[in-house]
Amino acid sequence: MIDIANLFNIFGYIGGITLSICLLPQVYKIFRTKSAKDISYGWQFMYGLGIGLLVIYAYYFKLNAMLIPGIGELCMNLILLILKVFYGDGSTQDSIIFDEEIL
Repeated sequence: MIDIANLFNIFGYIGGITLSICLLPQVYKIFRTKSAKDISYGWQFMYGLGIGLLVIYAYYFKLNAMLIPGIGELCMNLILLILKVFYGDGSTQDSIIFDEEIL
């Protein structure tokens, strides 16, 4: 018989790992096309902030099912930021916090 707590831990790990690998197709596409002009700095900032706060929360409460994938997501967000800086379109119209289309 499976312990219900272990079953939910497995759900947590699978969900966290799934969310972590969701950014892989975007990283691959940017690397393949050498273009990151459609990636918003505002999205990256807000996503990184949210995941960073979740990692702090998970660390404090020792929630490894959130902590481990959260660290992976932060790393993927950092890679996306590096690719955005390296392969971005170079225009100065990108706002650091929000794109004009959102406002």
